Amino acid sequence: MVRRTTWVAIGFAWGASAIAQSDPATSSSTPKSAEVGVPAETKPADFVYVAATSQDRIGRIMAPVFVNGIGPFAFIVDTGASSTVIAPRVARRLNLPLDLTHNKLLPGITGSELVPTVVVSDITAGGIRLTNSRLPVVEPRVFAEADGIFGADAFARGCLMVNFRRAKLAILEQGCPRVVDDWEVVRARVQFGGLVVVDARVGSIRAVAIIDTGAERSLGNLALLAAVRQNRKVQPEANRTQVYAATSQAVFGDLVMTPSVRVGGIRIGRQPVVYGDFEVFRIWDVQNQPAIVLGVDVLGATEAMMIDYQKGELRVLPRESGEGAYVKKRGMPSRLPRNN
Repeated sequence: MVRRTTWVAIGFAWGASAIAQSDPATSSSTPKSAEVGVPAETKPADFVYVAATSQDRIGRIMAPVFVNGIGPFAFIVDTGASSTVIAPRVARRLNLPLDLTHNKLLPGITGSELVPTVVVSDITAGGIRLTNSRLPVVEPRVFAEADGIFGADAFARGCLMVNFRRAKLAILEQGCPRVVDDWEVVRARVQFGGLVVVDARVGSIRAVAIIDTGAERSLGNLALLAAVRQNRKVQPEANRTQVYAATSQAVFGDLVMTPSVRVGGIRIGRQPVVYGDFEVFRIWDVQNQPAIVLGVDVLGATEAMMIDYQKGELRVLPRESGEGAYVKKRGMPSRLPRNN
């Protein structure tokens, strides 16, 4: 059994409203809009804001963020996080004193942790502006090159648009634009404090799927792993791997090659998924039914995706072919039955 380490970036906090578009590298003051694809001023020349998970690269979806009018800082856009958090280096640069009397309980994939907070007068990312926010300060052990995490509450009734092929991202204040027939539109529900949930099938198994743009790899619960093993004639090989999240706890999981995932009319080829007894599935109260967190490894196999919070829709533009996992339309209804 091979032991590996998996980093899963998931934070939790309180966001607000929405976004539009512009070039963060040319903005000398707080921008009114943002289109991602240009490196932040303090990042290396080869820095990219949008990248799918691959064998030699950690997947990410980031946005340029201004804190108290200073930036841009690169924040992970995390639809799996209910809270925005910032890294200690950002707090130090902005001379924001840590408030140890107002610690916040930060739940994560592997457990919960009390962390100090800072008061931020203004956070701007495109059209989103958060004012007078008390944010958790978290060591960037899973941030990669990021300066913080931008949580799900920031999107409110807006739209998140990610193009993996072009490495572009935009967040709109209103709902998503209309799409042509090539896009697959899937009904989504906003649950668990702002998380996007869809019905999915893992092989022939019906499962709850949480769309998590902050996770490097997809994660499954033990109920899904048991169903996968029961449905397969040969037991899938598992590699032991250690999982870290935004909190300091680390747990072990099993990296298992998993049958294809279907969401609406989209089929995503076989993927390695990390299975374990992760605390977050108990927080969401789905520990006893098959459930999966779809991370950037699966989401990044698409050409592009949109999350329309206003209409409650996940929209996916499939790739017709590609290396390794690929996405392909299948002849099945775009709306799966709800789980009981």
